[in-house]
Amino acid sequence: MSHLKRSAGCPDGIRLGYACVNLSLGGKMRSLRLATLRERGLAYLQALVDENLALLVDILRWNLAQGISVFRISSDLVPLGSHPEVSLEQIHFDPAQVAEVARLTSAGNMRLSMHPGQYTLISADGPVWESSYRDLCYHAEVMERLGIEGDIILHGGGVYGDRAATARRILAHIAALPESVRRRLRLENDERCWSVQQLLPICEVSALPLVVDNLHHALNGAAETPLEGLPWERILTTWNGRRPKLHYAEQNPSKRPGAHSDYVSPTGFRSFLAAVPWPDYDVMLECKAKDLALLRLRQELEAAQAPAWEESAPEGRI
Repeated sequence: MSHLKRSAGCPDGIRLGYACVNLSLGGKMRSLRLATLRERGLAYLQALVDENLALLVDILRWNLAQGISVFRISSDLVPLGSHPEVSLEQIHFDPAQVAEVARLTSAGNMRLSMHPGQYTLISADGPVWESSYRDLCYHAEVMERLGIEGDIILHGGGVYGDRAATARRILAHIAALPESVRRRLRLENDERCWSVQQLLPICEVSALPLVVDNLHHALNGAAETPLEGLPWERILTTWNGRRPKLHYAEQNPSKRPGAHSDYVSPTGFRSFLAAVPWPDYDVMLECKAKDLALLRLRQELEAAQAPAWEESAPEGRI
């Protein structure tokens, strides 16, 4: 019998997700320039938060209807939320909306995450680290407010000419983070500075899970170790019994290395699945077409497996 679920179009034990924007619903989280905040004030910021939270509820409701359990929340939920001129203590999250987030998350057994931007660098020092610290605390506070644990995904950042010294600084910064941040933090390999093999020892020492990104690995690490040759047992151990998570993306052929394609191919995705020796994990699809790409991939995987499933289905079930 085929190991694929006909309803999901994806192997048993594997869940697909997408990031931040739902193109089927339209609309996106409202952001805010600092000049506009200074001009229009806290009341305007609060109105944007109310609008963004309502959109998050709509997205989660749509995800539940589509059987999608993995989703990344935009860091813009509270625009400028980590800026020194914004205090989250002054921002109100509507209790009814928060309760609905909790209900939908529970009903769909959802895994929600956030991914701070490129200027949040755990490897940096001085003012850059100070702003990065604030940003990490902001993301954890949003999750606390929403009543979710979730994942805060972060790249290793720069190397600054001395990898060993930078690794020690990363470990020191991790140890200095509040517990609310540290228990949610996961490190991800990137396409330039920190490969899977370079980041794995940091994750093992710090007890942080490692998220493997296939496209980043193809650009930084695959020349030495193909995806299937990675130390998957060691990587799984970093999750310490939690359900692991991976990122899947494909290169946009017309853009710079590392730029994501709009959609992903079922052939490429099946090769990715074949390289990962785990039975149960979540996959965040990082592609420009967001939910549309997920739905298409699911349909293509289902179509490719349908004949085998139909041949093995009990009589009368089709």
